[in-house]
Amino acid sequence: MTETMPRIGVQEVRAAWIIRTARPEGSQAHFHPERYQLVLSREDVQEKIDLGYSGSRLLERLLQVPGEVVRRDELLVYAWTDRVVGQGSLNQQIYSLRQVLGDEKKRDIIQTLPRRGYMFNPKFLVNLNFVTDQSEADFPTPPVLPRRKNRTLFQQRIATLMIAATTLAILALIVFAYIYHELFHSQVLVAERDISNKHFVYTATTPHALEQLRNDTGGLTERLAGLVEQPVQFRLGANAGFFELLCVQRDSTRWMMINRAQLTKVKDEQLRSCLQ
Repeated sequence: MTETMPRIGVQEVRAAWIIRTARPEGSQAHFHPERYQLVLSREDVQEKIDLGYSGSRLLERLLQVPGEVVRRDELLVYAWTDRVVGQGSLNQQIYSLRQVLGDEKKRDIIQTLPRRGYMFNPKFLVNLNFVTDQSEADFPTPPVLPRRKNRTLFQQRIATLMIAATTLAILALIVFAYIYHELFHSQVLVAERDISNKHFVYTATTPHALEQLRNDTGGLTERLAGLVEQPVQFRLGANAGFFELLCVQRDSTRWMMINRAQLTKVKDEQLRSCLQ
């Protein structure tokens, strides 16, 4: 949700990161983490863009260490502190941030490091400074961003995040192991299909369920085959209102679940997360 308005005078001073965007008009973005908001400034016009809690937290974590890679699991814990979400939510938020910054095509500002995480390119960070901004009735005056003077507190926070990330990783491994065993080591019926160099394996417990699975995921199968050029083995099953998908490559195996009701709404970007 955006709002465009002329500048009407400086009223107060706030702390913000200043980002050089890749938009054609060459605007800068003033990021206010305490508001969950970006303010795009160009000539005599400002455009406010609400990032929401998760989007703001995600950008804030990347800006804390520009030039350094932040792991995916760390970003998930930092941006979604109150719930557990999948890689698809992270991919969607990264894509939304790139759109706001005009970076969705070149991906120079927020860079993807395959199998490692994401990094904010420091070349696009002007500084972290006090910038002038006009007052707004619907926002109280935010506090100045604190400097890290208490290293012990910072270390405690990092330790807490690492414990949370480790716990989530263990839970994910347990779930993955259970699904993998249920799908591919239980006594089930199997059907196979090849599209070019992509091999699809369908599993179910009855002939009717197997046929239904192949029919229901026919469109998904065609989409998956077109998303990647190298050989991949896809394994599909169904369980409790979800389709279960394993993407097996030579050096990695990833798993994701897709709600039956959302099957036709899943975006290619979300499906690619299973192939990274």
